[in-house]
Amino acid sequence: MQTRPPGRDAVTFSCCWRLAEAKGSAVKTGFIAVLAVLTATAAGQQLQPGREHIPGAVSLTGMVQTPAGFPVQVFVTQPEAAQGKLPVIFVAAWLSCDSTEAPKGATDGFTQLLFDIAGRSGFATYRVDKPGTGGSGGPKCDAADFNTELQAYQAAFEAMKQLPIVDPARIYVMGFSNGGGFAPLVTGDTQVRGYLVFSGWYKTWLEHMLEHERRRMKLSGLSESEVNSRMKQYATFYDLYLNGQKTPGAVLVDHPGFKASWYDEPEHQYGRPASFYWQLQALNLAQAWSRVSVPVLAVHGEYDWIMSADDYQLLVDALNARHANQAVYVDWPKADHGLYTHTSQTKAFEHDPQQGYDPKLSDYVLQWLKAH
Repeated sequence: MQTRPPGRDAVTFSCCWRLAEAKGSAVKTGFIAVLAVLTATAAGQQLQPGREHIPGAVSLTGMVQTPAGFPVQVFVTQPEAAQGKLPVIFVAAWLSCDSTEAPKGATDGFTQLLFDIAGRSGFATYRVDKPGTGGSGGPKCDAADFNTELQAYQAAFEAMKQLPIVDPARIYVMGFSNGGGFAPLVTGDTQVRGYLVFSGWYKTWLEHMLEHERRRMKLSGLSESEVNSRMKQYATFYDLYLNGQKTPGAVLVDHPGFKASWYDEPEHQYGRPASFYWQLQALNLAQAWSRVSVPVLAVHGEYDWIMSADDYQLLVDALNARHANQAVYVDWPKADHGLYTHTSQTKAFEHDPQQGYDPKLSDYVLQWLKAH
């Protein structure tokens, strides 16, 4: 791992020490214990104080070298009074190019849930910024394909296992959105303790996109007949795009009548290159999950219009068919894709200034972790 400039470490240490003093002797003692672990860790992987402020947890950061030769930034949390080896949660994150670091606090349900777990569970947590995002090197995120991103996740996962604070027998994987689908691909041959996945997918990416487009158009106010007409176009469009491995722009050149249905860029979709989605379509997530024999918690939001609820229902049914009671499916009331709650499906689709996070979700996940 690489380090940040020492000047920032001194400032951050000073701030953290003053905070510990202000909170009292118990927290001060815990901070000393954490510092001892940090010093030992620094000798091997050179973690240093991070920028996040999570009640009950200490934030650390560092850099992991990938097989491709560029570094990616990682974010580690551990309980304030941590001693000995800890269970750890590795995070497989979302599709967008947003950083997984949240120095200004949680701005979505994914991060709020993670912060609650970091501060209340007694677990360490471990995140990585994908190539070209935040402090990570490599190709720009909008040019990086999925295989490059997956290799970075795998490199970070292997580095996490080497941390002195990590108990290798108690590793969990938490996946959000896209990461809630490909999570088992991160771990390689490592036997983890369990998976917690949220707002993810399980079928093929082609199926996901067709189902997504129908929901999006309906919530946008299109008539049923117009939705059906456009779905015929989308069926051809996504087949040529994903299975035929043509860029959206190339498909539109051959089928100019589809232009009214395409709302993104000629070479990109949702800020990622077309090749990213070709590689998602090539995945067989059912095969990847078929090798999982540990407990799984799969959570979908009732008002999530981005992902289909039956993806996780299919996943849980398949897992339980092989190992009874291995997996649990939860449809969280009124939650959207990012786990914020709303008063209606329409509100979840639109900008909703009254959206909020349901703390009962954190309580439920913490109970699941305690039981598994």
